[in-house]
Amino acid sequence: MKKYHIFLILPLFFLWISCVEEEVIEAQNLYGNWESYFYLENQDLNKVDTYVFDLDGKYYRSITFKDPETNQILGYSIYLMGNYVLEGNELVLNEESRLFNLGEELYEDIEGLSELDVVEYTAVSLAFKSSRQILEITKTCSPLLSSICIPVTSYNRKEYNLITLF
Repeated sequence: MKKYHIFLILPLFFLWISCVEEEVIEAQNLYGNWESYFYLENQDLNKVDTYVFDLDGKYYRSITFKDPETNQILGYSIYLMGNYVLEGNELVLNEESRLFNLGEELYEDIEGLSELDVVEYTAVSLAFKSSRQILEITKTCSPLLSSICIPVTSYNRKEYNLITLF
């Protein structure tokens, strides 16, 4: 009889887990620097994807390449600026400036990036992990680009340090 108690308790446990609500993201919890590092072994470089969210609704995103020993920025491949609107756990990004490295090199000085047309509306889903020290950003991947799309990226909270250039 004791063997069957687990079969009664197990469904109740799964029901309880499914009823736990997601944390609603608030702007003050999103505020600051968020970084995701990728070590490029063949280049001996860190590729760093950074988001900076201000409380006034501005955001900045950059993809930089850093020396893994000194953490010095060697150059940029992307630099975006714009506004964001937080609606529950959905973040809507509206770019105001979009700079990309269109050259043959892996990275470029910020002055060497080329201005491209902005993307006026990008919606992503957010979730916090590890006591709000990790931010997961989930985007919808296009069926055409699904082979190169990474739908969920985790970003670690860093000390706030505004990286505006303009």
